[in-house]
Amino acid sequence: MKLRKLISTSIAVLFLVLGVTGVLMYIKPYNKSIASIHTVFGFLFSIGVISHIINNIKSLKMYSINSKNNFLNTHSVGLLFVTGILLMGLFFNIKGFNTIYDFGNEYRNSLQGKETLEDGKQSITVKKELNDISVEIDVKKGDAFRYAMMVVWVEDIDGNYIESLFVPKSIATSKYVNGQKNENGIWKSAIVRRPESLPYWAHKRGIRASDGLYIPLGKSYDIDAVSGATPTDDFIINSKAKIGKLNKFRVLMEVNQSFNWNKYYSKDRFPNDSIYSGSGRVGQPAIVYAIDVYLDKIKTSKNYFFEPIGHSHHSGKNGKLFKEMSKITTALDIIDRGIVKVIK
Repeated sequence: MKLRKLISTSIAVLFLVLGVTGVLMYIKPYNKSIASIHTVFGFLFSIGVISHIINNIKSLKMYSINSKNNFLNTHSVGLLFVTGILLMGLFFNIKGFNTIYDFGNEYRNSLQGKETLEDGKQSITVKKELNDISVEIDVKKGDAFRYAMMVVWVEDIDGNYIESLFVPKSIATSKYVNGQKNENGIWKSAIVRRPESLPYWAHKRGIRASDGLYIPLGKSYDIDAVSGATPTDDFIINSKAKIGKLNKFRVLMEVNQSFNWNKYYSKDRFPNDSIYSGSGRVGQPAIVYAIDVYLDKIKTSKNYFFEPIGHSHHSGKNGKLFKEMSKITTALDIIDRGIVKVIK
């Protein structure tokens, strides 16, 4: 009896925690601490429910089975039917069944400046109405995509930086939601300097922060207007480029993902590199993609496919582009393809 009371009380407490964290996950952008609590308590709740079923199997049979025909009673059949309908509707994404989820998803995205399109892609619009050329970047995530960082910018055809078109807020400010753990082991937002994240772009931009690194820190007048939420799925970025009288220019994207190790870029590959071996967040270096645009060949709009042109330094110590990529593996699978649409 004591065991049953303990299990019942535990289930009630676990259910309460799951309810609170579930609501928080529904109305707030992703937070690792909340997600971790929800996952662990969900696992414990499952164990509790199984134990509860085992301890009360006789009572459950009595509640659900008709003693006259030894078959499920009307209430049980109805419950299973409704449950089955809900599961199929949600699993196969039948119109109307995901209304509650879609509402929460739209609300969370609105807090981060995102919009979810009908095909499930995330749309991020950077408002620069006065600029010359509209640029739309349509990216489909690859098999290795987890929580990748990417930045998009334009250069002239000689490789001189012009301006950024999109920068994740965490890169633009160096403030990460899960920046560091506090004394209780709970993740909290914090400033984290990551010069290895997107170094080719950072050095091209050419502005040093107060600590001497090229990765931005705090507010930056030149990229605040083009910073936005980090995409977590297939995405489209709508921006505009101010290119003046240039007829030829280049659009580039640099993509990086933490913990993306391989045989060569292992955790102990560069033991004397304090950045690579210190944070534990590195791995394969960022991949740089590019396309060249010739406006005189565009009537109204034209689509281009991003092509990888090299990778940046593994710890961001310089702004060189390394074109030899034989040691790069899954980093090339972070994105499946990227399409750039240029509209005059």
